[in-house]
Amino acid sequence: MQIRLAGIGGQGVVLAGIILGEAAAIEGLNVIQTQDYGSQSRGGHSIADLIISKEPIYDLMVTKADILVALAQLGYNSTKNSLREGGLLVIDTDLVKPDREYIGAPFTRLAEEKTGLALTVNMVALGYLVAKINIVKKESVEKAIRRRVPKGTEEINLKAFRIGYEEGLR
Repeated sequence: MQIRLAGIGGQGVVLAGIILGEAAAIEGLNVIQTQDYGSQSRGGHSIADLIISKEPIYDLMVTKADILVALAQLGYNSTKNSLREGGLLVIDTDLVKPDREYIGAPFTRLAEEKTGLALTVNMVALGYLVAKINIVKKESVEKAIRRRVPKGTEEINLKAFRIGYEEGLR
């Protein structure tokens, strides 16, 4: 499965990709995770790509994404053509106005309202994605979150992930 996460700097797209990749590795799946981002720390494009497979992986980059998660209009605009025909588009419904079929939720608003911290948008979106596609177990992602987020932020990130997960089960 080829997954592309796209947004803007500051949304934590790369960290979400790393966590999803680590969760897949915890489960014994093969993973390749790459990233591309602009030189600005905030506002430029930010992309995290993952290839997850039970079989050996021979591609080093996402060619046609099975899933595209877009957290910002810039991220969507710059990556929408990489989504394969019939692929799944997941968006932040407040921030992205796509020109094709999609699923999603207001990830940034949920992060702000339920955790008090918009920076947790990445974990809300990751929770939603994990609930929808079921490629890795919730527990594996929670373990990866504990390992990868900055020390002292584990609980708020886990809370945000669980908020997104519950939203994805609806």
